[in-house]
Amino acid sequence: MTKSSIYKAPPFIVEKLTRLLTLLKQEKRKYEQIAEGISDKEFRRTVICLAQESNQYACELSSQIHTLNGQMPIDRFPEEEEVLVMETEPSGNEKDVLFFCRESEKNMITAYREILNEPFLLEGVRKVIRYQLNGIMYAFLQLKLLSSTT
Repeated sequence: MTKSSIYKAPPFIVEKLTRLLTLLKQEKRKYEQIAEGISDKEFRRTVICLAQESNQYACELSSQIHTLNGQMPIDRFPEEEEVLVMETEPSGNEKDVLFFCRESEKNMITAYREILNEPFLLEGVRKVIRYQLNGIMYAFLQLKLLSSTT
């Protein structure tokens, strides 16, 4: 009889990846809500791009968690949390949107760095996380550059 050689990630790694996945899904929903209230076409497209990247990275992360034998989180918000998202939505005012995006950027970068600081993270997963962090930072940089030209 042979033993299975499938790698099973430590639970705390899977937990951190799941928290990041949840954050990406939440931010995606918020970006979509914000984009609806923006009248400037280019600015709206840039915010929608943030939502699309967050969704893409959430899907990639979901696959990584599944590969590491983690439990997949439920893709739902409790009703209270969804109402809170709607209430904290900034107006279409560019300054409000930029402030919201700066705060979101801080939270996302912190979550990504927390995972990258884990010594037990597989190198393949580390590369995916690093790639996603660079992509998110670039998307936020595009938003900042666009806002500085208008």
